[in-house]
Amino acid sequence: MNPILKVIALGTVALAPVAALAEDAALILSAADYARLPDAPEVPGLDDLATSLEAAGFKVTTLADIGADDAWAAIETFRDDAALADRVLIFAAGHFVHTQRDTWLLTRYVTQPSDLSVGAAAIPLGPLFDIAADHPGQAVVMLAPSAELVTGPGLEGGSAALAPQGVTLIAGAGEQLVDIAESVLLEPGARLREALLPAPAGVEVSGFLSDAVPFLPAAVAVGPEPPAPQADIELAFWNVVVEMGTPEAYEAYLARYPAGRFTPVAKAAVDGAALNAEARAETDEAALGLDRADRQDIQRNLSLLGYDPRGIEGIFGPGSRTAIAEWQRDNGFEPSGFVTADQLGRLSEAGKRRADELAIEAAKRKAEEERLDTQYWRDTGRGGGEPALRAYLDRYPDGLFADVAEARLAEIEAAKRTEAQAAERALWDDVRKKDTGQAYQDYLDVYPNGLFADDARAKIKEFNTDDKDAVVAAAKQEEKEVAGNGVMRLLVETQLKAAGRDPGSVDGRFDKTTRRAIRRFQREQGLPVTGYVTQGTMVRLMAVP
Repeated sequence: MNPILKVIALGTVALAPVAALAEDAALILSAADYARLPDAPEVPGLDDLATSLEAAGFKVTTLADIGADDAWAAIETFRDDAALADRVLIFAAGHFVHTQRDTWLLTRYVTQPSDLSVGAAAIPLGPLFDIAADHPGQAVVMLAPSAELVTGPGLEGGSAALAPQGVTLIAGAGEQLVDIAESVLLEPGARLREALLPAPAGVEVSGFLSDAVPFLPAAVAVGPEPPAPQADIELAFWNVVVEMGTPEAYEAYLARYPAGRFTPVAKAAVDGAALNAEARAETDEAALGLDRADRQDIQRNLSLLGYDPRGIEGIFGPGSRTAIAEWQRDNGFEPSGFVTADQLGRLSEAGKRRADELAIEAAKRKAEEERLDTQYWRDTGRGGGEPALRAYLDRYPDGLFADVAEARLAEIEAAKRTEAQAAERALWDDVRKKDTGQAYQDYLDVYPNGLFADDARAKIKEFNTDDKDAVVAAAKQEEKEVAGNGVMRLLVETQLKAAGRDPGSVDGRFDKTTRRAIRRFQREQGLPVTGYVTQGTMVRLMAVP
């Protein structure tokens, strides 16, 4: 029998082990003394940081200057600690190497690393990031790469790791990171966004940052120390009780949580009474063991089917419960707001069918749009001059040949510049630097028939359209909520690429090429074409296989 199950069966003796569930977990990896590579700088203050973490309630695993084989057991212990922790901190310092997909911390005995052999003598960051990602909003990873880069066949020096969703990633010199950990992360109630943005010189901060969610909760001003957060502890306790399924286990739960969230279910289990409908529905869903990815799939499928869960973040709040209940009502189920195994299968199948339908519709729409685009280019833009090129861009601003048309217009403008008189050219250069609707109008007031008059009118048209288009303004604001961080923007670019739309560099930054790809995707999906990632756009992107 599992040791935890044995403890639960003893009734009140279960209190001590369960309390340990609330202990936080920290991993400190430092590699400075290399046997066959140049040594990396030692990080001052790591021992003090470990002491501070322990004082703050963290169970700390520290590894220094060891080989890869010796590291695995200790990291496995840390992973077990992290599984029961409320928050996680990972600090790694030394020589890092990376490929396009993975990053490793080199350990003491590595020699001549290559992309084929590095895994045998290094610690991969991917699994460590996976551990952190299981604690969204309460996980920080700090990386201190050495200044002297180590390379090898197929490997580049340094770290290229990206923060998973919900994880704060801080990179920089080791001494700076120790100071940030001591003065910011371990300061109860400290607001990370306020403290770390703009980032200190030499430090890069990315991923999750919030002024509403501190890494350590604020201390209580008066009275006894605040209790550890009970929701996760109670849920962990309850899952063990359900796994045992004995009257003694349910009685142990009731003794610890007489007014807990599962109290009605536990009492019914002890008394042999029938559960009320809501309690039964909640228990049935809990038995499914849904993880965050499962809940995101449910939210995505609901969105695809026209039921708005108010987000696809894997958290079931009031919006998700309402959407589930509406779907249940429309499909002949009791609208409890909690899913059953049968409903989960039905919802998944319906979501997949709808995603397939949308993919077929998008493919047809794309093919027809590209046919008309190509035909118009052949008839108008391909062999025409400036008016024809502008006519093509007016009709197809993000068309298949938009880049070619813009390049030819740029050549035409360059040719005009060589012919322009000095005064007009100087004014136009100033107008282009300002790049405002008023600046272009000022140019037309002076040169109504000037060499750049058509360019100025086209720009004014763009500005006027932007000013009047409330839909675009609303979409721009909505994008801040839907894809407001680098991780989500990276996901958007990845899905655009999967959909056959070139977003440019997949780097989490939306440039002109990305905006054009978004508009093209929206157009073929039959969505409002804004160039900004709305909730509807994100749903369709998530449906791309």
